[in-house]
Formats: sequence, C-alpha cells, structure tokens
Amino acid sequence: MASQLFVRVSSCFLLLVCLQSTVSAQHYLNAHPFDFKRFNLGLLMGLTYNSYNLKEQINILDDGVLLEQIRIQPMYGLNIGMITNLRLHKQVSLRMIPTISLEQRNFDYNFAKDSSVVRQIEASYVNFPLMFQFKTKYYKATRVYVLAGAQYGVNFASNEKVRNDPNLLKISRHDFSLTFGAGLNIYGEKIRVSPEIVYSLGLMNIYRPEATSHPYAIEQLMSQVLALNINFE
Repeated sequence: MASQLFVRVSSCFLLLVCLQSTVSAQHYLNAHPFDFKRFNLGLLMGLTYNSYNLKEQINILDDGVLLEQIRIQPMYGLNIGMITNLRLHKQVSLRMIPTISLEQRNFDYNFAKDSSVVRQIEASYVNFPLMFQFKTKYYKATRVYVLAGAQYGVNFASNEKVRNDPNLLKISRHDFSLTFGAGLNIYGEKIRVSPEIVYSLGLMNIYRPEATSHPYAIEQLMSQVLALNINFE
C-alpha cells in the first residue's frame, strides 16, 4: 500500500513539474541560475527494495532439528533525508544526504519433515552517504547525472545485544556500503526535482550468530538496497 501511494503521488508531482519546467525554465538556454549556487539544501523521499547477499550453510543440525534451506523474502521500505550539495565544478558536486531508512527482510527457514518458520529482520537506519555527482551539460531544462560514493549506517533497531531469544536473527548495529546511482535533473523556475535510482551494496558481514538457534547456518549476510528516490532542491 505504501509503495503504491508513493508511486502515484510522485508520478503526479513529476508530471506537474515537467509541465511547469517546459514553460518557466525554457528561456534558460545554456545554464540555469540554480547551477551557479555554491551550496544548496534539499529534501529526499524514497521507496526502497531491501534484501541481503546471503551465504548459507544448509543441512545444519541443532537440538535434533535439521535445517535444509534458508530463503530471503525481500521487502519494501521507506526513506527520507536532507540533501546537502556542494558544487565543486559546473558538472561535479559533492553530496552528503543524511537519511532515515525503515527496512525489513523476511527469512524462510525450511526444516526437515516439511516444517518451516518465518523470521524477520527489522531495521531503522540512519545513513550517511557521501557521493560524487557527475552531471551532463544543461539542455532544455534537464541534466542527466550519475552518482558514486560510500555510505555509513547505524541501525537503531539492532537486536545485536539481545540474549534471551534464540529465535531471533541478529545483525550488527553498524554497516558500511558502496553506493551507485543515476538520475535526471528537471528544472523549474525556483525548484529542481530529480528522480533517481540508487543501489547500495554492503561490504561488511553484519550477521551476529550469538545466542540464536542454528547460529552457523548463515555464514555471511551483507546488505543490498535498491532505492527509487525523488530529490527536491
């Protein structure tokens, strides 16, 4: 429901901005005054698709129960952030976008004798991505750009230190990722709206097996997030 609402609202807003930009920003032929700002702020809203890079060890026996397979069910989430943009060159910017990201993944634990259990990992991250933005030249109130950088995240919903629930899946409080993306700047008279897609690939094994059932059935767990964002600047 949240994903459908986000897509509908963002699509309508982008359509309005596109129509407005063709009327009000078309008289800027080679550059837009917005691009001469040394520093600017903005807002980010996004829909995420969350999964993990899972390396498992199946056929693990724990308390007489044989685990045969683990499957991840990726889930949708939401993020919101504040954009800080520093122009380094007319076609290069440095962007720091502190973001709050609400994420969830479900895990299907399939045991012998056709029994299964669904376990969840819920996360509330505060992320600090630092990215370089490389932009094409201004053309008809638009620019195309690509992003590349790194991201540090802190999970304030981490259950890493919980000791009395063996059925939990536990992950580290901290994560570090590489980020890549691409997007489109759409210029209006006083606002720049940018739909973009960003992929984050975790570099750390964030799985914590202590005090859980079948703790070594998972050897490695690394985050993967695909985000569809809209930037308002």
